Amino acid sequence: MPNHQPEKNLGPEKAVPEREVPEVERPEIEVLKERVEKLEAQLKKERVPIPEEKEKMVKQEIKSYLREIQQTPPFAAPPKTRDEAKEIEKFPPSQQVGALVSLVFEKGLPEAISVARALENPALLDEFHDTLVDRYYETLIEKGVLKPM
Repeated sequence: MPNHQPEKNLGPEKAVPEREVPEVERPEIEVLKERVEKLEAQLKKERVPIPEEKEKMVKQEIKSYLREIQQTPPFAAPPKTRDEAKEIEKFPPSQQVGALVSLVFEKGLPEAISVARALENPALLDEFHDTLVDRYYETLIEKGVLKPM
């Protein structure tokens, strides 16, 4: 019998891949799908021929949606949200946005935005939005809602 080294167990917190998307559809994907379909119909009527311009407008629509969600009046963050924020604060700044993006796919967009707000860092929140716009844009392409430009 060969002598195999046991595999290192990194623990459950390190076993989650960064871009794991749960089986359950997130409601924000459906909302974005509807908004993008309306935008595409409008762009078709206006005959926007330049793919880069269309991509820019779709990303702006996604960003607009994210801002609307963020504008919902914040209530006192529940202890769970404050705990998540404290954990993310421990990360180096270069990893905080990645942690927030992972949180979107684990617990949903509203929860991740609550945690981002609890961090009270406008620059981080802005970078988080920009990263999410690109991620949601990619997701909409993967789901066939958008065609690659």
